[in-house]
Amino acid sequence: MESRGYIAEGHSMNRPPYLYGTNYAYWKTRIQVFLRAQDHQIWRVVSNGPYELSEDEEKWTQDEIKKSNANWGAMNIMQCSLHPTEFSRVSSCSSAKKIWNHLMVIYEGTSEVKETKANILVSEYEAFKMKHDETISEMYGRLTLLTNGLKNLGKNYTEKELLRKILRSLNAIWHTKATVIEESRNLSTTTIAKLIGSLMTYELGLKRSEEDVKKKKPLALKASPSTKEATEESESSTSEDNSSEFALITREFRKFLRKEGKGFLKKKSQSNNFSKPKQNMNKKSDRIVCYNCEKLGHVKSKCPESLKKAQPRWTKNKQKAMVGTWSEEEDEESFEAEVT
Repeated sequence: MESRGYIAEGHSMNRPPYLYGTNYAYWKTRIQVFLRAQDHQIWRVVSNGPYELSEDEEKWTQDEIKKSNANWGAMNIMQCSLHPTEFSRVSSCSSAKKIWNHLMVIYEGTSEVKETKANILVSEYEAFKMKHDETISEMYGRLTLLTNGLKNLGKNYTEKELLRKILRSLNAIWHTKATVIEESRNLSTTTIAKLIGSLMTYELGLKRSEEDVKKKKPLALKASPSTKEATEESESSTSEDNSSEFALITREFRKFLRKEGKGFLKKKSQSNNFSKPKQNMNKKSDRIVCYNCEKLGHVKSKCPESLKKAQPRWTKNKQKAMVGTWSEEEDEESFEAEVT
């Protein structure tokens, strides 16, 4: 935690920006401004090399003394702006110019490395597009970082080229606005600041209209994405429940038919047994004796044997056929009842 009165490095006009390894591009831009602000001769020593002076310091003139101060002043500023790890890499350098060149080789590489890095950034610049959930300010910030990196590697773009790149990088929702800007404005006279301001104004209008729609139809907007999925899930679950219920009802109905069929046959057999009247031996008809067959229960005129003899043959065959048919029908009915 920072103590009271402490000024962080990089926030003071009297202290150079600090290089700690990962901020070289930021440090390079700021250190140039800081060196120029200190003295023009100091920046000249860093960019072009130290002044050449005679070895006998006692014979130096006032101009040579100023040049010597510029040489050592530039060396002091460069060393004070480095982290101990970075300083260990350039501690053997005898001038500010050598420190500057050595750091450039470490972080930017040779000319071949610079060209390769520039080609990579150019490909990123050509494929640059605005993200779906990105604002105009965020998109322009990413583009600025990319163009600054290209500028440090020697690749510069004109303002007209950047204007067209911004308009081509917008999302589909911005195509109408981009077309209107291209037709109504002369891009050769329009600045990037005016273009970004116009796009940000249009963006505020889009956000306001979206908020109005959400206030009017909050429930519809929330339910619309999942309505179809919910309907499909409900239909599938309903069909599965119906099929399982139908199978259960079918099994229960079959059990019911089997139970009822057996009970019906049992009741029918019992009813047939009960329907036959018991012979009452105490009746008077049981004491009657037939004179033809000498059996009890009937007289000679109603004797079965005499009736059989008197009945024609075709009638007897018909009765036998009818008895056989009835017996077969009863067997089929009993079989069907048992199966069901």
